Amino acid sequence: MDNGIVAYQCPSCGAPLTYTAETLDFACVYCGSHFTKETLDKPLEGHTETISDEEAELYEKQKKFGEDNRLYLCPGCGAAIITESELSASAECAYCHSAVVLSGRLAGEYRPDKIIPFKKTRDDALAQFRAWTDKKKFFMAKGFGSDEALAKMQGIYIPFWLADCCVEGRIDANCYNTVSSVRKGDYIITTQAKYAVTREGSIIYQGVPADGSSSADDALMDSIEPFDYTELVDFDMSYLSGHSAQRYDVTKDMVFPRINARVMEAAEQSFLSTIAGYSKKDIVSKKFYINNINWQHVMLPLWFMSYKYKDKMYYFAMNAQTGKFGGSLPVNKAKLVLMCFGIPFLAVLLISLIRAFLGGLV
Repeated sequence: MDNGIVAYQCPSCGAPLTYTAETLDFACVYCGSHFTKETLDKPLEGHTETISDEEAELYEKQKKFGEDNRLYLCPGCGAAIITESELSASAECAYCHSAVVLSGRLAGEYRPDKIIPFKKTRDDALAQFRAWTDKKKFFMAKGFGSDEALAKMQGIYIPFWLADCCVEGRIDANCYNTVSSVRKGDYIITTQAKYAVTREGSIIYQGVPADGSSSADDALMDSIEPFDYTELVDFDMSYLSGHSAQRYDVTKDMVFPRINARVMEAAEQSFLSTIAGYSKKDIVSKKFYINNINWQHVMLPLWFMSYKYKDKMYYFAMNAQTGKFGGSLPVNKAKLVLMCFGIPFLAVLLISLIRAFLGGLV
């Protein structure tokens, strides 16, 4: 009986194709590609179109990446985690600790261009975490630094988009310097020299980052920057050994507003820094625009831990290349209130008692 399953394989990722009545063609459930029967039946013999060696090599790498890796979807938060295909189908989500389920092979289009391998070990991350929490132990919620919580710290590669671009811009400003200041009666007359100042030019930015994961907290990812991009190497699946990696679900078009905002702000500050030596400056107009943008899809390493306390998730992350870390702590509010109000109240009470005692001696 015809069950709709055909013996064709997807030319993009190698996964099985299924005939769909809705679109009247063959669809790949993993990478979303669609093909007509005529396209799939077209014999390779006599095919005159040629591709470059680089394109052929990239195709083979993408195909192998899809074959050698699996995609796990978290039912709790929706995170898509890449793991090696031979790993067990049972796993735990690094973000919410839900049990994740095996979805299938990973489409080769998600293969990164570059990767920064792990340099910091799990012991490094644990030591950094303990040093951080020891200073705030009194205020921490019970259980946050427990061995059970620390056991959930995982090494994970987060997808990032790196943008190389050029920002061109112009700033026009009126700048002033005080020439003289003279008192006449009840008035002070100040004379200023006014200058029309213009700054125009272009700035090249390389490797402006934005994470490609909707599950990762953007502020937390920003807090562990920068990474040293001189240590980027060509992606190889062997780097995933012992770690997991998240598939990007935020495309480069979706992160462009973040990239654009970052370089615009940086460019404006750079232009303004060149307008110096004046007592006052008023910006008359400014205009910046971005062009010549090139993208790289890279994997960056971090040690990550999440902790749920009173229905709220708290996160700790450490840059697994540089050791820089960031995060938030669940606070014991009772201890915080005691520290803020209880101790000052006791101090005031003690001072009052001392004054009363001394007053009684007079």
